[in-house]
Amino acid sequence: MQLSLNTNTINLLHDIRGGGDDDTIDNDNDVAKDAMDELRKQWSSIQATPSISYPVTKDDMFSDQNTLADLDNIQKPTTEVEGKRTKAIIIMDGFSPYHGEYLSHAARHVYGAAVIHILSDFMTRFLYQVEGQTNHLSSRMPNLDSAEDVEKWMSLLPSNIEIVGIYCESDSGLNDAERLGVAFGLYPHCHDGVNKARRDKYLMNQVVGNAGLDVVKQQSCETLEEAEDFARSLGLFEDSSTLVVVKPLRGVASDDVHLCSNLPSLRKAFTKILHSPVFGSSTAAKHEKVLVQEFAKGFEFAVDVLCRDGERKAAAIWKYDKRAVNGAPFVYHSTQLVSGEGEVEQEVCNYIFKALESLDIRWGLSHVEVIAETSPDTGKIRVRLVEVNCRQHNTNFCPLCDACIGYNAMDMVLSAYLGYNDGQGLPWDEVPTLPKTRALGAIVHFVSHVEGKIARIRYDILEEMEELTSVMDFFVYPQFMEVGNNIKKTVDIRSDTGWAHLMNDDADEFQRDYDILVELMEKMFEVE
Repeated sequence: MQLSLNTNTINLLHDIRGGGDDDTIDNDNDVAKDAMDELRKQWSSIQATPSISYPVTKDDMFSDQNTLADLDNIQKPTTEVEGKRTKAIIIMDGFSPYHGEYLSHAARHVYGAAVIHILSDFMTRFLYQVEGQTNHLSSRMPNLDSAEDVEKWMSLLPSNIEIVGIYCESDSGLNDAERLGVAFGLYPHCHDGVNKARRDKYLMNQVVGNAGLDVVKQQSCETLEEAEDFARSLGLFEDSSTLVVVKPLRGVASDDVHLCSNLPSLRKAFTKILHSPVFGSSTAAKHEKVLVQEFAKGFEFAVDVLCRDGERKAAAIWKYDKRAVNGAPFVYHSTQLVSGEGEVEQEVCNYIFKALESLDIRWGLSHVEVIAETSPDTGKIRVRLVEVNCRQHNTNFCPLCDACIGYNAMDMVLSAYLGYNDGQGLPWDEVPTLPKTRALGAIVHFVSHVEGKIARIRYDILEEMEELTSVMDFFVYPQFMEVGNNIKKTVDIRSDTGWAHLMNDDADEFQRDYDILVELMEKMFEVE
């Protein structure tokens, strides 16, 4: 079964260094165990089974009996593959056409590998409880608390299938993917085991700091009094202009991240986050602590890093343009590709590689965000961690990276796990440690500056934006292309109205077109 679901409808888009021994696995899935057990009882009539899509061979490609649809749904016994071992990669929560589905297609068509589709507990619950679906239940993961359930699932795998890695598309499934790899015996030869510090932002900074890297001052606070005391130690007072960051321990993008310039704003942010639902969870899980951090000045970079058995390579380096608009402090306007040739970019990547090492990340794709500041007096570059995300950059970056760099992070995932396939695919050893751009490129996020019911769509503005020389691709989300629909002011990556891909080898023209886009996006819609 090839899972298919439009991600836009979901948009989920003990020892913290434990390697996977029973006494170090910390299942931080956020639904109470008894509630999850009750759901499993409801699903017990449907066996959790491996959902396998097999490699597409040359015979399949040139068979008169196969249509394009057939090629995407080949389900044949592996005994027909001349008795040899077939590599397989597990894709968890792989719904996006440019992430999980991209990997699935390339793995089967280019690398000659099988793909096993599996759903995290969170996604299984979401589709069942919120969407009212049941046809996905056989693709759920086995109950990892039951050795019998895991053994039963594994016994259903064909004997010549060799699982060589796990890729998780969703933020919500990352903990399940870690536990699954341990349960399936993939740790440590092609898996990193379980480490809660890869998802908890406080623990993450503690571990990275303990490794000798520069990190922001921080405190995990259970009470407002604790938060205020720590903020005062950073210089924040009732009317102070000092800045501190207040955010959840577990989150995604800039959700509920607050930049506070005085104690009243800190109190408001703390109260908003405490006891709010944890990202990617049911309402059963609430934030019992709030993270307060020193504000790091500088430019924000994000680096997509691939690891293969501890060897690390940066697939793409992005420089963020986040601005304070609509009452929100960090609103994405663009993510621009930059080359790994500059001194700042090299320092950023060196820091990130060490941070991943400190978190025992030796396999797979990570999207790591840092702040870099260059001293005007000494020229010294200071890099500090924002967060590590053990997943992909959540946007359609492949076309832009292919054009501007020559390869992309998704192809590097398959190269790392599956290797070179008889002259096909991306040779890992030929990919440089740091990328070199051959053109300027950026993903521009359309920011809404209006709120209400859409009264008019400015097609003249949209046409002017799309016809700019640097604009290679352009998309406005369908819900904003109908008069009468509601629109809100953009305050985070989830509330933007669309995007454009920019590419140009002329720096002046590129910057001019970007500035025009930012100006015109304010005029895209008129509201009642």
